[in-house]
Amino acid sequence: MLTRQISLKRGVTVKAANISNDKEIQEALTELEIPHPRTVIVLVGGAGGIGFLDKFPMKKAVGIVAQLAEESGCVVVDGGTQAGIMTEIGVQRKKNKFTFPLVGVVFDALLMKEEPASILDANHTHFLLIPGDDWGAESSWISKIATAIAGGEKSLTVLVNGGNISRSDVEYSLMENRPTAVMRGTGRLADDITLTGNVFAIDISEKPDRILEVLKAKL
Repeated sequence: MLTRQISLKRGVTVKAANISNDKEIQEALTELEIPHPRTVIVLVGGAGGIGFLDKFPMKKAVGIVAQLAEESGCVVVDGGTQAGIMTEIGVQRKKNKFTFPLVGVVFDALLMKEEPASILDANHTHFLLIPGDDWGAESSWISKIATAIAGGEKSLTVLVNGGNISRSDVEYSLMENRPTAVMRGTGRLADDITLTGNVFAIDISEKPDRILEVLKAKL
């Protein structure tokens, strides 16, 4: 395992760890000083491909997730790049001066192709760089890392918008027995995914306080 500081936009430097296997996850959490065990929210969904009409409900949903994380003392885990819901959760954290840890999980080959500052979201607080060569390689790792952070505490996956990779994200969460809240009304996969077992829907047209109440009941 390798730990280092990564330079991002606006002069921001962020702690990161390269890990190569499951056994290194706990060591990385300790080295990066990511609080654990701690209640976890896994945020998955739209990166590219979010339609114009879906942007407002997406922003509303992610804003509620950020508020939930702050009020519940959660760690948030996502894909960590400058795209879609990952950018938005970073914006919400910075704009509201929230303090919850925001952990990005990114496949390390991506940073060999482009500069980290052009890929990683500078409003994230930590990054775990995992093996992989293409988009989707991070799906299983996001789920495993979230489980490791949670320890014996509860965790929750929230799906906002999303495409094919997001379907894998949800499947891996279900393998970890993690309930998944689907934000209906945010577009694409979130509006089409079948509700089974631990997957339940929340209508984004509901009042934010009501949505927050439903999510808090799962943590």
